[in-house]
Amino acid sequence: MNLSWDERNLAQDNWFRSDAGSIHFALLRRHDEWRVSNWKGQDFPDLPEKGIREDLPSELEWERWDCSDEDLIVRLLPSLPELPIIAKPNSSLTIAPGGNALFYIGIPTSVEVHGECGGKLNKLTTISTETLSKTWHGDRSEGEVCYSLRTRARRQFDPEDWLAHDIIVAVDLHNENKEPFEFERLFLDLGHFSIFEHEGRLWSNACSIRIMEDDEHGNDITYNPTPLPPAADAREIAHARAGKTHRSTLRRAFASVIDVIN
Repeated sequence: MNLSWDERNLAQDNWFRSDAGSIHFALLRRHDEWRVSNWKGQDFPDLPEKGIREDLPSELEWERWDCSDEDLIVRLLPSLPELPIIAKPNSSLTIAPGGNALFYIGIPTSVEVHGECGGKLNKLTTISTETLSKTWHGDRSEGEVCYSLRTRARRQFDPEDWLAHDIIVAVDLHNENKEPFEFERLFLDLGHFSIFEHEGRLWSNACSIRIMEDDEHGNDITYNPTPLPPAADAREIAHARAGKTHRSTLRRAFASVIDVIN
């Protein structure tokens, strides 16, 4: 993943290129506009990481946003999917009454492009690194649309198990039932998760979820302020879009899904 999350200046008629997975994009400063182009695969394998306008392939198609001549600052930021996600474990696990189990989940990042407009940074566009399938969480009369992850939750963190552009979230499940609980799927709203960077990899703050006897009334979720080790000292680079909180409730966190929408 060829990305920097720090602010930078981009002079008139200059551009830079970044990569995330199979997605490539270029940001150009031209006249009084920001211009962004993105493509998939290896259409322009010899394109350098930066240059002047004359170096760019003529085949690139651009989205454009107005700015003033004095606006030079740009910044890329990672973001989590707008919809909640459904994650399944790599293999189902039964959690004993009073027991707990820690899982690591990898969520594909999106890249927000921010450009200075009128002296302040505004989000221009969001580029997804993967197209996620939508599914329905809950029953037919009451539920919500969410994304179904392709990757599976795992008990141990091994960097080789995750793509470089995945955001890793650690979820600790606590079974407060009197009976064993078989963990088969987890619904997770992402609004209160910030994004951190540690040694070139993206993490979110960790969380703990209480598995209750009556899942219909919700499951308590507690948010850590930071990721778990080995990323406990990670640098926060993107704030939670719904704001930080210590505790909230997940409605039917472990309910079944009906089917895949697309």
